[in-house]
Formats: sequence, structure tokens, C-alpha cells
Amino acid sequence: MSDNVFIQSIQVAGWPLVGGLPQQMQNALRRADDFIRLAVFVGARAIESVPLANIGPAEIGIFLGTTTGPLETNFRFLDTLFDDGEGRCSPTLFSHSVHNAAAGYLARLLNVQGQTLTMTSFGWPFLSALCEARAALVKKEVKVALVLGVEEESPVLIFDEGGGLEAARACRKGAVAWLLVDEQTAEISAVARLLDVLLEEHPCDPGFFFNRAGELVAPGITENCSQYPSALQAAVVLSKKVEDCSLGGESELAWGVEAPCGKASIFIDF
Repeated sequence: MSDNVFIQSIQVAGWPLVGGLPQQMQNALRRADDFIRLAVFVGARAIESVPLANIGPAEIGIFLGTTTGPLETNFRFLDTLFDDGEGRCSPTLFSHSVHNAAAGYLARLLNVQGQTLTMTSFGWPFLSALCEARAALVKKEVKVALVLGVEEESPVLIFDEGGGLEAARACRKGAVAWLLVDEQTAEISAVARLLDVLLEEHPCDPGFFFNRAGELVAPGITENCSQYPSALQAAVVLSKKVEDCSLGGESELAWGVEAPCGKASIFIDF
């Protein structure tokens, strides 16, 4: 059994979206919230990089990681529940408030019929999704794995933590997507080979999850990533570092992140 897993494509997006959503998907997304739109935007762009004519829908999987999911949609649904009562609360907001809504949209719009999983943690949910996706490819459960990290900051939580109105109005949103493929599916243009993902998370002071104080990544990048949600910045740095190494002719990358909630290491060669 080959354990070679290749990174075929990497996409990173902030908010507002640059370039807009695919025209053919706009009608289906007319009621979608920003969290779902971000997931579809980066997911569709990542999967377009591979010709899937010989890949069946059941051979493609989706693995999405997020800390709090579509939290703003949760709050909006609760507003309608409290204000209007159970009989008149919004079914659309309810269906979009569940964590797996974004992965469900992606599966339907991209005709993905393999396993579709959403993983949550307050540490590095994108890395958790990356680990699960790599395992699924090694075990031949899928041939293609779309791995996403999607985050949005909550004005309610930021204001409650003492950030004030200005900080609450400046909440950030962002997403990353990696397309992983097995050895048979990999194109010559593959970005890199994903050798291993080691992840160790443990409980810590809840305050960390608001400010990410003490989170250290190495090696880093020169680009400023402050426009992305704090919970997504490690994933953005990793994504951009992989792209930089691929374009710069590097032979390997050992990348790590450490914080009060644990540590993780990613090993890649080019």
C-alpha cells in the first residue's frame, strides 16, 4: 500500500472575496451565509486544478476544519427563536447554523459523494482535517481529498471580551483549501508531497482562543497575515510557506506550530 499523498493545489481567501463566486453556483448560493460562501469559493477553486474525468464522485472526499463554525448564523437563528418563537423562527437560518452546512453545500455543488466530514477544535482544526484526509488517502478510502479550514470572527464574542464596538465591526473572515490526491491521480504540476502530519492538542486557558497569545509558527513568512482571522493564521502561514518553497526550488519543509493548546508538525518534500 503506497502512502504517497500529494498536494495538488492550495487556495487562500479573505473577505470580501476577490473575483466572486462561480457564475453557475450563484443561484444555489443566494441564501448562503458568508461562512458557506467562503468554503465554496476556495473549495471550487482548489478542485478545478485537477481533471476529474476518470474520478468517480464517490472517490472524492471533503474534510473541513473550523473552530466555532458559522457562529454568526447561530446567533441570528437564536435571535429569531427568542424574538419570534419556535413557530416562526427561520428554518433557513437553522439549517445554515449547523457546522456541517458548508461541507454539505460543497458536496452538492461539486457532486462529491465520498465521505464528507467537519471537524472542530479550538486549536488547529485545519490540521486535524489535513490529518484525517491524508489517512483516508493512504487507506484508499478516497482518491481525492478536498481539505478546508474556514473561520469567521464573532462580533458578539469580541465585544464581550472587551474589544469594543470598533473591534467588533472589524471582524475578519477567511478560508484555506488544499486539494490532496493519491499517487495515481497526481499530476506533474503537483505542488508537493505531504509526508506526515503530527498533531497534539490539549486543554488550556479559554482566553487563548480569543487572542491566540503565545502561538508560534516556524518557519514563518514575511507577508503580513493580520487580515485573516486569528484562528486561521497558522493555516494561512503554512499554506503560503508551502507555495513559497515550491516556487523557490526548496527540497523539503519541516514546519511546526506551538501554543498553550498543544503543538503540531508538518513534513513536506518538493
